[in-house]
Amino acid sequence: MKWVSIFKYMSIEYGENIAFAMDQTQRVSFESNIDGDRVRIRFTNRFGGHNLRIDKVTIGKEKSPYITDIKDITFDGEKSVILEPGEELFCDEISFEVWAGERIVVSIYFKDRQDIDNVCCFWADGGARVNWLLGDVTNGYDADRAPVAVTAPYIKDDPNFNTLRMFAVFDAVQVMAADETKVIAAFGDSITHMSYYTNALQRRLYDSSFGRVSFINCGIGGNRVADDVTFVPEAGKRLIFFGEAGAKRFERDVFDLDEVDAVMVLEGINDIMHPVQLEGKDMPTSAETIIDSYKKLIACAHENGAEVFFGTITPSGNEDYPKEWLPKFEAVRGEVNNWIRKGEQIDGFFDFDKELADAEKPGFMGSVYHIGDGLHPGSRGG
Repeated sequence: MKWVSIFKYMSIEYGENIAFAMDQTQRVSFESNIDGDRVRIRFTNRFGGHNLRIDKVTIGKEKSPYITDIKDITFDGEKSVILEPGEELFCDEISFEVWAGERIVVSIYFKDRQDIDNVCCFWADGGARVNWLLGDVTNGYDADRAPVAVTAPYIKDDPNFNTLRMFAVFDAVQVMAADETKVIAAFGDSITHMSYYTNALQRRLYDSSFGRVSFINCGIGGNRVADDVTFVPEAGKRLIFFGEAGAKRFERDVFDLDEVDAVMVLEGINDIMHPVQLEGKDMPTSAETIIDSYKKLIACAHENGAEVFFGTITPSGNEDYPKEWLPKFEAVRGEVNNWIRKGEQIDGFFDFDKELADAEKPGFMGSVYHIGDGLHPGSRGG
């Protein structure tokens, strides 16, 4: 038997208070594809600048329109806990039967005002769901919706803010499962993080391998594989919520909790775009540098006993960009994708570029496939 994550997203560092909750219950629901009879949850204040008080947590099962089989989550026998900045911990293990195909619900109550500095998030429908409710409804009852109060202007002003699903305090739920259970991880940038394609992939995996595989998301929006967080001269700061370089975070973020069997990597477009688009440089990161970073991921995956599959880098053309950008982007993207397609060191690849490209406009994604920015695949693209 072994611990297997049935739900996992990356906690994102912001370096400042971005939201607060007060007299609210955060309710997150997701599908498990694994059977198990014991559960534990990892709670995190890894990137927090404040103490994080959790007043009450429950776990249950979603059997629409009800939540059933509710059990209290405890910490050394207590129902509440305070996490200091930088602290992470698992709750007490509890006996709780989980069956493949069930939707699990984690409800967390914040009584007094709680400032939030780091969150997990996603954008797509069709997978996990997040609701913020008024009052303490960890008992599974319904209540008025009460969205978390976002205080950071750059989050509220983001064009995709209305589809953002944000949750805090925990980043993984695990069950004690059979040794033969497989775990597949998706690793990458916002295309992975937003969850349009990963939700579609998860659905296919769960339908074809019912009860035998779990899928986790290790994407961070804005992430670059070769370089740490982007410095933006106009803002006068590094955008730390883009995370450290994928080549640095890969082993920790993919393998820290699970014996992962296969990793799907889709990353590199931000190494190409950000130096020119955000940093004001003349040229993108070189193809050689990106490929060298890929080789680090490959070596790490194989050392940890996992297969590694790559996705070709998708198009990013946009009519609003200066005309001189796209040829620079395409030169690097083409070289990197040619290397991926050769498949010399990887266990396989998926040709995202070929499937999503606009046949009439080289360097552009088909208009029906993206969310309106030419860069991020939406539901149809996923």
